Amino acid sequence: MYQAFTEDEWNTLLQAPMQAVMGVCLADRVDPVTFLQELKAGVAIVAEELKRSDLVGELTPALVGDMAKLDAADALDGEQLQLKKQFELLGLMQTFKKSSEGRDYAVAHMQKVAAILDAKVTGVQATELKEWLLSVATKVAEAQKEGGIMGIGASRISEKESDMLKKMAVALGLST
Repeated sequence: MYQAFTEDEWNTLLQAPMQAVMGVCLADRVDPVTFLQELKAGVAIVAEELKRSDLVGELTPALVGDMAKLDAADALDGEQLQLKKQFELLGLMQTFKKSSEGRDYAVAHMQKVAAILDAKVTGVQATELKEWLLSVATKVAEAQKEGGIMGIGASRISEKESDMLKKMAVALGLST
C-alpha cells in the first residue's frame, strides 16, 4: 500500500479500473453478446495495463504494482483469473436494478477517487493517476465497435460511451 493512504482509501483506488470498465460497459444498451465481449475486453485491458512498465510517476506504477501482486496471490491465473474477474464484475452489475444505477455508481466511485487523490497526493501525481484511469476507460470504449448494420457504419466509441467518458472525466476533475 502506498504510504499516503489508509487501507480503505487504497482499496478504493485499487477498485477504480474495474469501476471504469463497468461504467463503460453499462453505457450502451447492446445485445448480450456484444455486452459480454466488451466486458471481456475490459477485463483483458486492465490485465494488460498491469504488465506495463512505462507508466509515469510514482503513484500509478505503485497502484498497478499492487494490483498485479493481488493477481499473483490469487490461486487462479491467466484465462481463469480473467474469467473470475468477469464474473465478479457481472455479479456487481446484477446488484443494480437499472444500468443507470451502475453507471452512477461508477461515476460516484471516480468522484471518491478524485477526492482521495486531491487530499493525499501532489497535483501531478493525482493527475497522472486520473489520466491513466480515463485512458483505461477509453480503451474499453474503443474495444468493441457498436452501432451500424453488420459492422457498416459502426463507430469505435458510441455517443453514450463518449458521454460516459465525459462524466468520468468530470468526476475525476479532469474537465469541466
